Amino acid sequence: MYVIVDVYPGDSIDKVITDLNSWFRLFSGKDAIGSELKVIAKYEGKGRVVIQVPSNLLKYLRSAVIMAGRESDITVITVKVTGTIRKALAIASSVPYLFNEFVE
Repeated sequence: MYVIVDVYPGDSIDKVITDLNSWFRLFSGKDAIGSELKVIAKYEGKGRVVIQVPSNLLKYLRSAVIMAGRESDITVITVKVTGTIRKALAIASSVPYLFNEFVE
């Protein structure tokens, strides 16, 4: 599965990816042995990232999205979940950034 995630502020993508991996590992435990989150695309200017995750571990990534950035002023939200990389990249490049109202 491919998950499109928006991050605010947009320059925090690398920190969010690290947080997501940490929380994902914590939640998934032994279920995630031999699998990992894979960053497919980063849209630095947009504050958006496309992540690949095995279907059976999607619930752990969703939980990690909720927890990522909790200790800081970073907001993370899932835009869309899709099954194909082609559709994920099309959505990531065409759907408006969800935090546009907050960007100066």
